[in-house]
Amino acid sequence: MAFRFLHLADLHLESSFGGLPETRERLRQATHEAFRRAVDYAIESQLHAVLVAGDLYDDSVLSLKTELFFTEQVERLARAGVWFVAVCGNHDPGAARYRSAQLGLEADERGEKDWRQRVRLLRRPEPEIVHITGRAGNPVGVVVGAGHESDREQRNLAANFPRVPDALPVVGLLHTQIAGARAAEGHERYAPSTTADYEGSDYSYWALGHIHVRQRAVPGLPVFYAGNLQGRNPKETGPKGGYRVEAEAGSAAEPTFVPLAPVRWERLTVAVDPSWSTPAALVEKLAQRIEGEKAVAEQQLAVRIELSGRSSLASALREPEECHFIAEELRERTGSLEIQLRSERLTRPVDVEALRQSPTVVAEALRLIDIAGRDPELLESLAPPELAASFATGDERRVYLEDLLADLSEDLIERSFAGEGA
Repeated sequence: MAFRFLHLADLHLESSFGGLPETRERLRQATHEAFRRAVDYAIESQLHAVLVAGDLYDDSVLSLKTELFFTEQVERLARAGVWFVAVCGNHDPGAARYRSAQLGLEADERGEKDWRQRVRLLRRPEPEIVHITGRAGNPVGVVVGAGHESDREQRNLAANFPRVPDALPVVGLLHTQIAGARAAEGHERYAPSTTADYEGSDYSYWALGHIHVRQRAVPGLPVFYAGNLQGRNPKETGPKGGYRVEAEAGSAAEPTFVPLAPVRWERLTVAVDPSWSTPAALVEKLAQRIEGEKAVAEQQLAVRIELSGRSSLASALREPEECHFIAEELRERTGSLEIQLRSERLTRPVDVEALRQSPTVVAEALRLIDIAGRDPELLESLAPPELAASFATGDERRVYLEDLLADLSEDLIERSFAGEGA
């Protein structure tokens, strides 16, 4: 029988969020809703366990309301016969002075029928082994996990995970930063590990947390980050949720993504067509683009739109009030939670060829930029000496310089009309 479980990470229940005040409040609710959905899914799918790879909440802002909600959901799982196993991360560390040690989830003398018998919160950095059983009491899998004692764990916890010779599938559970993983540079280097820590492992699956981008963390190996459960700001885009895993002994498990977040952040880059010359036309086209992102009917969108290109509305959209007005129109029309509109890359329509032919300083500057772009030696001579060390080859450096010149041309054209009306 396969060991069936849901891999979650970085729930950050009641965490701080970005956006407008109403957006922040909705996202706080969304973290609860996403976790409730995860519990519903595990029970309805008759999974054996829910595994959470750290950061259930942020220790310093955990309210009594959220603590009660969390405990109630864990109890729901356990009473339905689903194990709940979590490790502590840097936001919910496990030492005695932190909240994780005070949740009252440990089983005690209430006996083997108490629901807490199916709950484990691993708070110590030394790996602990949890034997998972099915509803009938039959063994189905083994979980090995280690937690962060403090909010600044510097030790490589993965290096101490033991080999577990067992006829059952073995799963590692850890909150860690793997050097080289995608988006690792955006997270603190806590419980750091390397690909070498996993290459010699015979585990069927590694359920990891800490990095908020869903991914296979080590090429060719069953080492996965589930990402965070609910996106919290425009940087955490796309569907969020967890991984469903069916692990079997002696083979590497491949997870299946399960969307669970009720709110989805998206960042859209829209090249404005010159024909969108009125506010009505702009709103209509942008609304169509947003509607196209509604792939999941029950998900609410929060969208950041970055406009680019040339538009007769460019000057007006540089005014914060005008930009906010268009964003609010889009929000109401599409039913989105929030729309953020960015117009910094939007420029006014200009007859560039006519400008190049005009007897002006701007035309002469553009001509010199064109010459430099066609003459590699001249281009190299204009580059600062310290730039040479930044690139492995001269070809890479030239491509970079050519891109700089292209941006310079656009910037020069825009600045030359900066003082004129739209």
